[in-house]
Amino acid sequence: MRKCSFALMPAMIMTLLALSRPTGVTAAEMPPVKLSISGIVKSEAGQPLPYANIMIQSLGTGTVSSRDGSFQFHNLQPGRYLVSVSYIGYASRSLEIEVKAETTADVEFILGETLIELEPIVVTGTPLASDPMKSPQDINCISGREKLRLQDASLGESIEDIPGVTSISTGGATGKPVIRGHSGERVLVLVDGISQEYQQYGERHSPNIDAFNYDRIEVIKGASCLLYGSDAIGGAVNLIPPRPQFSASTGPFIGGKFTGKWNSVNDEKTAGLRLKGGTGRFGFHGSFATRTASNFTTPDEPVYAESGVRNDPKFTGEIDHTDYEQYSGAIALGYMFDPVTVTASHDFWWNENNFLLPEGGPIGLGLENRITMVNAFIPAGIFVAKPKISYQQNRRRATAPGISREFLQDSSIVDLRLEVFTARLDLEHRDTGAFSGTIGAEWRYYDHENAGLVPLQPTGHCTNAAVYLFEEMALGEYTLNAGLRLDYRRQKFLESPSNPLLPEDDENRYINIASSLGASRVLGKHFTAVAGVNQGFRVPSFFNSYVYGLHGGVFAFQIGDPDLEPELSIDFTTGLRFSSAVAGASLTGYLDHIINYIYLYNSPDHPLAPPPDEYEFIFAHTQDDARMIGLDISAFFSPLKPLLIGGDLSLINSEFLAGPHEGKGLPLMPATKTSAHVRLTLRDFGTLSNPSVRIKMRYASDKEAAGEYEPFGQFDDGIGPDIPFGVASTESYMLFDAGMSFDLKITGIKVNTDVEVKNIADKPYRDFLDTYKGYTLGPGRGVSVTFNVPISYQ
Repeated sequence: MRKCSFALMPAMIMTLLALSRPTGVTAAEMPPVKLSISGIVKSEAGQPLPYANIMIQSLGTGTVSSRDGSFQFHNLQPGRYLVSVSYIGYASRSLEIEVKAETTADVEFILGETLIELEPIVVTGTPLASDPMKSPQDINCISGREKLRLQDASLGESIEDIPGVTSISTGGATGKPVIRGHSGERVLVLVDGISQEYQQYGERHSPNIDAFNYDRIEVIKGASCLLYGSDAIGGAVNLIPPRPQFSASTGPFIGGKFTGKWNSVNDEKTAGLRLKGGTGRFGFHGSFATRTASNFTTPDEPVYAESGVRNDPKFTGEIDHTDYEQYSGAIALGYMFDPVTVTASHDFWWNENNFLLPEGGPIGLGLENRITMVNAFIPAGIFVAKPKISYQQNRRRATAPGISREFLQDSSIVDLRLEVFTARLDLEHRDTGAFSGTIGAEWRYYDHENAGLVPLQPTGHCTNAAVYLFEEMALGEYTLNAGLRLDYRRQKFLESPSNPLLPEDDENRYINIASSLGASRVLGKHFTAVAGVNQGFRVPSFFNSYVYGLHGGVFAFQIGDPDLEPELSIDFTTGLRFSSAVAGASLTGYLDHIINYIYLYNSPDHPLAPPPDEYEFIFAHTQDDARMIGLDISAFFSPLKPLLIGGDLSLINSEFLAGPHEGKGLPLMPATKTSAHVRLTLRDFGTLSNPSVRIKMRYASDKEAAGEYEPFGQFDDGIGPDIPFGVASTESYMLFDAGMSFDLKITGIKVNTDVEVKNIADKPYRDFLDTYKGYTLGPGRGVSVTFNVPISYQ
């Protein structure tokens, strides 16, 4: 394993050294480069904005403005640079700045206060950093004050306000992103563009990561395999860490914030600290967060044992065995070698929680994740080389049903350990003739060990090598991009005496191609039309092929299929976007055709099924062709400067195109959802500045479970033994939330404060993608208070 990891290093180093020397010019002939960008950041009222974040995305470097709003970048090569500026409470801006020989480019950024924070550039799923308004790809971003308010213990809940994005939830600690009906192994979670593995095959296996430790979250909707490979046929969620920030002329600086949060619905307490700092050549950032929570509560409704009414929940009020504790953190060190920037980082995440089972007992779960990464930004002639090396460790432990997390150390029957090595090299070029884009290669080694008693996922390893090209061309009001990717994967599984699917070692090899073609056209001053087609793939996972055992989290015995073929996806998207100073809107339609869609179905008669008296529910893997058609709409309007009105709608229709379920819907599809919100900014009052109040309505339509292949479908009549309580199909519901945000001035410091009340009426409801819907209700009324205390020194 280690020999494979280091075998790529000499080739990568030689490639970078060759690229860093322009053709035909020796190092001795190169004149010293001392070009720079100098600027200032101001408000519309002309006031300087100190400690604003300024970034050059293509070089992976940044700085902060000084007390008078000024900033500088030194030792740049001639060329054009996309510079972005962000400041909480103000509209972010980006400008393309040209730096010519022996000159200093001067620039002024004027930022206006805004109720809606929109990122001016995105870096996920595109050939290079670009304006999301003009990108053919459908990308949303959460950052700034909005991210501070929305970030939660689970990644799924942190991003579910994005149209077309929902979450498979299981209490407060578990939220699994769903993008246009895709989840789990069809949605990749990325850290700075590197795909992460968290053994995501189970409905309750949510990403092992905390959004608190990252600057922003970018979500690309639709097949994203071109840049990220297998498993991204539904989309990708990219968590982007803070970049090192270097102070060119303002002297050393340090800044950050302390965050605290409390939520009444489960007595969750969060405390976190983020710091960043730098000098002329050195930059760092670090963070740490801790979360602890008790059992969550639902509306105190009658239970089935009391009412005798069929489908009433089994548990309400305080829901036992839903507590958790979680710790996470990150540290990164960056150094600038003029003009090369190198960063080394380490992230960790630890979580223990309980799941409540239908009979009332717990399952205890222990999860660990570590990511170590080294990356660099190396200007090399017409290219910027971006090498990255990543090493990830992931561990999943679980107790037997009926044993809580307090006994994990001695009672784990599931112990799955994973190591992933990734080496990636992107060569980004801007304005090379008519084209800009990225040429890249990626190598991954995935090593999995099953050290527990249950053969959920076998011991084995896989190697994946890929090359890709993604180019973009701007032609007046048109932007066109296209790309191609080739992957070769070799998977080897080791024999398991307890698994009849693996009586001896087995090996599979795959060659897959992904492609993308997109276009956008600017229509007048405010509209942009977009269209695209993306072709992706997903290789059957270890779990899909060889699972054989009781999966306690879903209380079912599951069986794999070694003969599964790769999934192939063809995703068509078209849309219209609008943006002005007072309004914005987006309408996107999509059609996703999937060949060999893999799913689990109720299979008590499977030839490898255990005796029926041992397990009540038995599910096996199979595959058929399928299709999804959907629509996402979002809009906001500010008729008066203090007033913002907005809303969104997401709907999806799915069906199998062949096989025994032809014409029926796919499993785990979200219900139609819509929301509307109003936000009003008030005048400053005493020590309160920038106060605003908001009201939000959330509506979900009724949703019928797909049938015998629906996860947790056994809670509907006709599937397995009769269960009188709970549901698999759900009724429509409407909930109301309210909140208030303000800055509290304390001894000259503005403390960002948010107060939120969810489900104001304490209304009983069940969400279709809540895995507890079979035996309890969704969370009741919850009051949360979040505050962020800034820290700065310069």
